[in-house]
Amino acid sequence: MNAADVLRTERRRAVRHRRTRRVLVLLSRIGLVGLLILAWDAASGTLVRPFFVSTPEAVGRQLALWLGSSDFWFHAHFTLTSAALGFVAGAVVAIALAWPLALHRAAYRIIEPYFLMAYSVPAVALGPVFILWFGIGLLPKILLAAYFVFFVVFINAAEGIRQVPRGLLEVSKVMGASNWQLLRLIMLPSALPYILAALRVTLPAAMIGAVVGEFIASNRGIGYLTRAAAGRYQTAGVIAGTIVLAAIVLLLSVALRPLSRALRWQPDVKLRGGAAT
Repeated sequence: MNAADVLRTERRRAVRHRRTRRVLVLLSRIGLVGLLILAWDAASGTLVRPFFVSTPEAVGRQLALWLGSSDFWFHAHFTLTSAALGFVAGAVVAIALAWPLALHRAAYRIIEPYFLMAYSVPAVALGPVFILWFGIGLLPKILLAAYFVFFVVFINAAEGIRQVPRGLLEVSKVMGASNWQLLRLIMLPSALPYILAALRVTLPAAMIGAVVGEFIASNRGIGYLTRAAAGRYQTAGVIAGTIVLAAIVLLLSVALRPLSRALRWQPDVKLRGGAAT
């Protein structure tokens, strides 16, 4: 057996090992969920009153009722729309502001304390203000989702752009590079790992922002359904709404796996900030 055959054999073995490990991890996760459901079912009615934790059967019936109802999908569409629009708006505005401010470092130092002050305000506290200003429709939910996204993307995009050596920018200008070329060929590639890492973190945060707005005041959305169930003391509906929201965030995390793979070739970056709460 020559070296090429040995290499192919080792590659196949490595692929089989990775697949086996993934299957084991998946089965372990499913088994853990099964154990939690069994423990929940055993505790309900014995250790804890069903009024407080409901039962897996009741929650399952509520989920089946919702998933088979067009009304539920209308509410889910409202939540996903506000989260998606808020995510895009927050990210675009953050990147658009980060570029000029990061280039003019004196201006950035002047503006930075005010951004930090605004970022320190809990997004939940702004919810009633947005509701008061813009009503209970789609707009305040979009703004809350954008707020959750904006600061993390802005801080990290500005940090990535500021990592570009000033000498490199000056030499490029002397050689005739335009501002657009500087942005496209030098600054954006430098900031890309920071921006991608921030987007990966803030996509689920945009969902949180939209749901927070629905919890505060809304007549549509999954958050509204959950709050309405709580108002009627329907524990199964509250838990079912929580499970639906957790499942959506999980699906978003799975959808971000290609973005995580895209980051593998990038140098490690230290993400600044976190989701506003």
